[in-house]
Amino acid sequence: MSNKAVNRRIILAERPRYIIPTANVFRMTEATMPEARDGQVLIRTVWLGVDSYLYSRLQRDSPFAAPVNIGDVMVGATVGRVEVSNHPDYKAGDIVHGFWGWQEYFVSDGSDIAKVDPEIPRATYMLGALGISGLAAYVAVNELVKLKAGETLAIGSALGGVGQIAGQLGKIKGARVVAGASGPKKCQYAMEELGYDICHDRTGRDFMAKATAEFAKAGIDAYIMLSGGKILDTALPYFRPNARVAVCGMMATYGLTSLPPGGDRTVLLLAEIMRRRLQVRGLITTDYLGTPLEAEFRKDMKGYILSGKVKPLEHIVKGLENAPSLMQGLFEGKNFGKAVIQVAD
Repeated sequence: MSNKAVNRRIILAERPRYIIPTANVFRMTEATMPEARDGQVLIRTVWLGVDSYLYSRLQRDSPFAAPVNIGDVMVGATVGRVEVSNHPDYKAGDIVHGFWGWQEYFVSDGSDIAKVDPEIPRATYMLGALGISGLAAYVAVNELVKLKAGETLAIGSALGGVGQIAGQLGKIKGARVVAGASGPKKCQYAMEELGYDICHDRTGRDFMAKATAEFAKAGIDAYIMLSGGKILDTALPYFRPNARVAVCGMMATYGLTSLPPGGDRTVLLLAEIMRRRLQVRGLITTDYLGTPLEAEFRKDMKGYILSGKVKPLEHIVKGLENAPSLMQGLFEGKNFGKAVIQVAD
């Protein structure tokens, strides 16, 4: 069977066994090429987004949405090109975005796709700055922590899909932005290109000492949690009274099925929240899809991108077969920006 007659797909082969999702939980398979019937379109996947939150969908019990079943195509945000159209609203060549996952071709009736705004400089921005990652950052900064000019915003991950947008939104708000990243080159980029005030290298031996000194000097008015773990422990003693915390991700704990080893520090954490009068709010970004706030986000973010106030950073890898290793790399700090797979030209 020729390559033109098949649809290559990446499916979930087994449940993850470790905190870091290893690439071998996935498998490449081939299926019969789908055909567009009346009222449908055949889409060729060009780009797909790889996000850390998708790891939770691999668990048997997903806290965010229905888990991916063994043997099913891996889920994920996508951008593609209409190859065949039997739908009145679409024509061949249209660029569309949706959530059809890690596969080369997809058939849609039009209800689960939308055209990419031609004014957007890169269609891939629909996977990041103008997608779920950007919406998460926008809601966190504007709705959850309600950041104000002159405040100090701390972010655990400076250049990830959510963190990079949150940091730039913080600068637009007139806040002081302090963050961490894995490696000196990432920190340099965050400060020189994105305008962060401080970025500490998490891989450096003196990371904790530098972060502690920075937090002690400035205090923290707002914190966007993306990973949890040691960064939160370091920051917690330096939250100002009535500081706000947006819990947007927990990469350090996605694979845990019980409390981590060691003593249970829950009571101590709650005591610190009470003593400092912290406001802690959790974020499930899909709660905001279809709301007026999402419409506001899309309008504002488009304007920020076109004006150069937000500069999306992408880490692009070619080849559908590389999506699993790119996901694993997210948890190892190997990505330099929003992780994107280029599936086709």
